[in-house]
Amino acid sequence: MPETIRIDIPRLGVGSDLTEALAVHGLRAEVVDRDEACELHITWADERERLVIGAIHAIEGYLSDRELPFVVQRADAGAVVRPPGD
Repeated sequence: MPETIRIDIPRLGVGSDLTEALAVHGLRAEVVDRDEACELHITWADERERLVIGAIHAIEGYLSDRELPFVVQRADAGAVVRPPGD
């Protein structure tokens, strides 16, 4: 079973936004709402997902550093580098 941490969060609707923000960093989060508290249960995403996320971040950094007119978009096999608007 993967290691899981728990983080208390407010019930002000930030849970879903936090799960999306953490996913970008290779983490999987689940909002658990209990009577007394609201928590995020966080684990690492699977190895393939972590690899895709790391590659996308590296490619985005490369494109940004060189001010190249491309965007990175997730695809079934991983990602696609394409011109904006395509």
